[in-house]
This record gives sequence, C-alpha cells and structure tokens, in this order.
Amino acid sequence: MELRQILLLGVLFVLIVLWIRARSTPKAKNARLRRKIRRGGFTHWTNFEENWIISEKERTGYKYNDFPGCYVIMIFDRPVRFGRFFGWENIYIGQSINVCQRVHNHFNGKGKGDVYADIKYGKEAYVRIVPVKVKRLNDMETSLIEAFSATESYNKTKGGAKKQQ
Repeated sequence: MELRQILLLGVLFVLIVLWIRARSTPKAKNARLRRKIRRGGFTHWTNFEENWIISEKERTGYKYNDFPGCYVIMIFDRPVRFGRFFGWENIYIGQSINVCQRVHNHFNGKGKGDVYADIKYGKEAYVRIVPVKVKRLNDMETSLIEAFSATESYNKTKGGAKKQQ
C-alpha cells in the first residue's frame, strides 16, 4: 500500500469515529426519538374517543385492546395539517400498563387536568401511543420527557416515578 492510500484510510477511519460519536450524544439521541415519534401515527382526541368502543358485542375498540405503553399528548391552537406535529403549545407525556385507559381518562377529566381543560376550551389535542414492555416503561417515559423537554410544559417531573415489575 502506498502512503497516500494509508493516509486516506486513516482519514476515513477518523471521520467514521467522529460520526459515531456525534450520533451518540444526548442531543442527537433526543432528536432521533422526536423524529421517530412524530413520524408515527398521531390520533386526534375525538378520533380516539370515537373508537373507544366500536362494538361491545365484538369487544372491539381501544377499551378492549389495552396494553402497556407510553403516550405523548400534544396540544395545538389549531388543527395540525399535513402531519406536521411541530410548534405545539403544550405537551404531556406519561406511561401506563393500561395505556389506552389512561389516555381515555385524560380526555374525560379523570387524568391530567391541564389536558382536559385544553380540550374543554377548544384546543386541538393529538395522542401518539407507543407500545412498550412493562420493564421498559420508566426508561421510555423518561427518554420521551427529556427528548420533548416536557418538564417545560405539563410534566412536573422527569418521569419514571413508579417502580414497574
């Protein structure tokens, strides 16, 4: 190998190491998590409630398909267009082993009072539910709260408060 080839390989190696380190910073991880959540399927709160019970006889709807997970509730002044979930007014992030029931409670005045008040006074609320294994609930909630800076909005803690088994 020539000296020039060795230098090129060395430079390439250094660039790869720098790229890997840049991607592993907390800021980069938070940005990736925000993108992943925003790309997912947000549901307007009215659609969620309309599908709470689709058929009691067939036991279909969110009520009958509960699972552990985290949720991101974003509040906007006006309806979101073209799937652009940026510039929310407020945000609330939580977790539950019965995540659909928990989200339903927020939308019906039995959860976070701020979320219910926003809905009551005509704000646009959207929810993204993320299925998570019970053992990972605290970690995911904490990561989401950090990624979305939710303690600057409706979350009063950094999350992960309850010990899951």
